[in-house]
Formats: sequence, structure tokens, C-alpha cells
Amino acid sequence: MRRSMLSLLSSVVLGAAVLTTAQAEAPAAGTTLTFVAHQDDDLLFMNPDIAMDVEAGNNVWVVYLTAGEVHTRDPMSYANMRIEGERAAYAKTARVPNKWTYEELWVNGRPLATNRLNGTNVRLVFTFVHGASGECKDVNGDPRGDLYRMLKDPSYVARPIDGRPSYTRESFTAVLHTLIGYVNPAHIRSSSTIGHRDDPNSDHVDHTSGAIFAAEADLDSARNTWIRRDEYTGYHSRDLPENVFGYWQTRKIEIWDEYWPHDPAVARDSHAYAFSRQIRPDDRVFRPGTPWVPPGDFSVPGC
Repeated sequence: MRRSMLSLLSSVVLGAAVLTTAQAEAPAAGTTLTFVAHQDDDLLFMNPDIAMDVEAGNNVWVVYLTAGEVHTRDPMSYANMRIEGERAAYAKTARVPNKWTYEELWVNGRPLATNRLNGTNVRLVFTFVHGASGECKDVNGDPRGDLYRMLKDPSYVARPIDGRPSYTRESFTAVLHTLIGYVNPAHIRSSSTIGHRDDPNSDHVDHTSGAIFAAEADLDSARNTWIRRDEYTGYHSRDLPENVFGYWQTRKIEIWDEYWPHDPAVARDSHAYAFSRQIRPDDRVFRPGTPWVPPGDFSVPGC
């Protein structure tokens, strides 16, 4: 199964980079690192900010913290379709052909699937950690997912759906921390760590879980924020005022129109409210040296 995934991602494999320790250099201007739970969270909730970086020629890294699979479809097949959608979307963003090079990136002894858009500074990183989907009553439904389980149980072992080495909370956080050091971004983007408060009825558990992992990875030894991190609102943005217009709204829709045809679980207008919104609250910006404490009220019922 993993072999078919790699052949889909690229026919070219370059020498693998091996990362084992985080750097301590000053952040690199013009470099951003985004952590999202699913393939499409970046396009819906963090654009046009990411698109602006791409258009400026900046170094843009996006990490997908789950495989983004759903309980109603074959996991790897669907994950691969979403990957193809993201690749098409970023090629559109950069205005270049949809041609990518696969680069295996070894971080703390674990391989991460990394795609580099040829002729650009755009890289997409995929972990293939099992995501939450459906409800307890659904066949194959799992309303929690492995990100949440790792957060709540340090001994829980998460096994990526493509057969890559397993993770615990400690090792997954360490991989993300080391990756931050390697990328050395000027700032980090993530979903909201309090999405469960903003939208308790429908925000996705993976959004909040993934954001908490990003925040934990972005801490120094004193548990203060290491690199500036901005949190973006997810589904709750539909209830907030529009703030994306003109050129950037057009671009956001153009980019989304490259993604959604690859994703059979969404329609073009499934999240049309997001076309005119990008919510990054001022009070959810964590600057270097800022203490960060995970939300103690984040809880999802088990099956």
C-alpha cells in the first residue's frame, strides 16, 4: 500500500535529508510553516495569507497532520485524491505547471513524505496519521482520531495508514519540533487551539487536536512560544463578517476550484462561506516568549 502511495506522489526520489536536532538560528525571513489537520484546511481557512506568500516567492511549507481520510471511503485511495487536489491547488497558486518532486525527509528517524513544487519554494509534507471521521454509530466511524488519542493518552500508539513508523504523543511532538528547527520559519500558522469553544457543535476534533500539537511543538524548554504562531478560525468563520474581497477573493476561489474536483467528499460550494473569509484573531497570535498552556476543557466522548 505504501509503495503505491509513493509512486503516485512522484516518480523521482532525491537523496533523503536526515534531521535529528532542532536548530537555534534566528528565524529566516520570508519563510512560513503551516500546520493543518486535513488537506483543504489551508485552502479554506488560511488563504489568502498562504497564497500571498507563494506569490511573493517565499519559502512555504505546509504540513498535513492527518491522512485526511473519511470512514465512508477507502483510506489510502481517498488520501491520495486529496493529495492530488492540494498539488493542483498549489500549482495554480504559484502559476506553474503541476509538476512535483518527491523528497523523503527523515526526521528523528521517521520518514515524512515531502513534495516540492518544481521551480518554486513550496513544499507539502504528509504524515498519514489516522484522522477522525463519522460517529460511533457509523460503520468504521471514529469521532476521535489518533491525534486526539495521542493527546489524551501518552502511551497510545498511532500507526499511519500508509505503514510508516508509529508515533506516540512524545515522538510526534518531537518530530514536529525538529521540523520547525529545520524549516526555521519567520512564523507558524495553525488552526485554533480553542476551536471547540468557538464552535462546540461542529468544529472538527482534528482541527483542535492538530493545533494543540503545533503549539506544543512550538515551545522552548521553558514552555514559552519559540517561533511566532498565528491561529486561524475554522468552521466558526462562517458566523463572522466577510473580510476577503476583490483580487484575493478571486484568487482564493480559483485555487479552491483546482482542489475540489479531486475530492469526491466535497462539492464546490460545500464551504462557500470561506471564499470571503479568513479569520485570524489578534488575541490568537502567540509571539516568542509567550507562555502557552493547552486548553483543559478539550474533550470528545468515546465510543
